Amino acid sequence: MLGTPDPKAVVLAPGVLFTVTIEPLEDGDDDTSEIHLHPGGQGFWIARMLRLLGVPAVLCGPAGGEPGRAMRALIGDWEIDFQAVIIEQDTAARIHDRRSGSRTEVVQTPPPILDRHEVDDLYGKMLELSLATRMSVVTGRLPGNGIGEEIFTRLGADLAAAGVRTVADLHGRDLDAWLDGGPIDLLKVSDEDLTIDGTLASEAENDVICAMTRLRDRGVHAVVVSRGGRPSLAGIGGILYRVHPPSLSVVDETGAGDSMTGALAAAFLANYASDDMLRLGCAAGSANVTRKGLATGSAHLIHQLVYEVTVEEVGTF
Repeated sequence: MLGTPDPKAVVLAPGVLFTVTIEPLEDGDDDTSEIHLHPGGQGFWIARMLRLLGVPAVLCGPAGGEPGRAMRALIGDWEIDFQAVIIEQDTAARIHDRRSGSRTEVVQTPPPILDRHEVDDLYGKMLELSLATRMSVVTGRLPGNGIGEEIFTRLGADLAAAGVRTVADLHGRDLDAWLDGGPIDLLKVSDEDLTIDGTLASEAENDVICAMTRLRDRGVHAVVVSRGGRPSLAGIGGILYRVHPPSLSVVDETGAGDSMTGALAAAFLANYASDDMLRLGCAAGSANVTRKGLATGSAHLIHQLVYEVTVEEVGTF
């Protein structure tokens, strides 16, 4: 269903992670575990889904210290072109323990604070890659905000002036800052994020649509709101859609939103029709919940699940 479009997509990732996950060893005793080391963060997970769907992905973000060196070495295993901006402070790291069957955070170190020269280098690299690819996927900062939000306002203004298409997975101050600078072609956001931001009165469908309308009026050309196990809502091209996911057993919901964003970006880059784009995004998010890995899975399974997704037009937007 999805070929290998050209040009590439660049994923702008102000927040990247080095992750350690402790897992129980299959068929082992209670004291036997195995440790998995991976790059992490929203930007990496989205880039990984893009790559899984055949889209050449470039990831741009800061990397520093021992966690940053480990992360840079590991990213190559996923065939993602990591254009790192080397910084002085350590890349944030996170340790999760899954031996109980669910994710328990053991520790997460704070995001690095970039000095003004490092911010300039990061901004310049992000702008350079966006202008080269003409398609950027924008992700948010890590909690703790080691980078000022003005980077989003500047990028929003400069990419809009250059005609670079943008897909964003942002909310809160990051989203506000971007929209202060320029529009967003396609925004993916969750109802949980909108609730945290204080922009969603309730989880009721009408309240979600009102929040979507306010985003449209602020410069979001198309918006997709994921709603956990409930049907997603989308406003694209003046049409309001309701997207029903397939019914699947859930192993781990973590990362489903990033999988959806990566698939939406892949379809957007390939100029899919709106309903087909929504089917692919929903299928990728659904495939993610059947696995323990974040934004991983089988491209073949995702394409099969596309036919299990129902998209209905429910009004104008």
